[in-house]
Amino acid sequence: MKAVEIFRQKTVLRHESSKSLGIFEIAIFQVPVSTHYPEGIKYRAWLSESGETIFGFDNHKPKGPHLHIGDQEVGYVFRGIRELKTDVEAMIRKAGYIYEE
Repeated sequence: MKAVEIFRQKTVLRHESSKSLGIFEIAIFQVPVSTHYPEGIKYRAWLSESGETIFGFDNHKPKGPHLHIGDQEVGYVFRGIRELKTDVEAMIRKAGYIYEE
């Protein structure tokens, strides 16, 4: 089975105070269940401004689920697609960007 796109969005977000613009993209795919993708889901959600990462969620192999905050990486517990979207929206707000789905 090839990867099947479940959800994809790319949009420009405006920062609440500085009014600067950021690019946000999220892509979620159904993939074969494997040791690298035990839920059968592959994803990435990224917010950047002027080429710099604000934050990013992804679960590429071999690292598995993790979160980028600037140039730092921390672990992330993937609890499902709905929870991922909730976590992403919270990070967008925390970073000061306006997001309206």
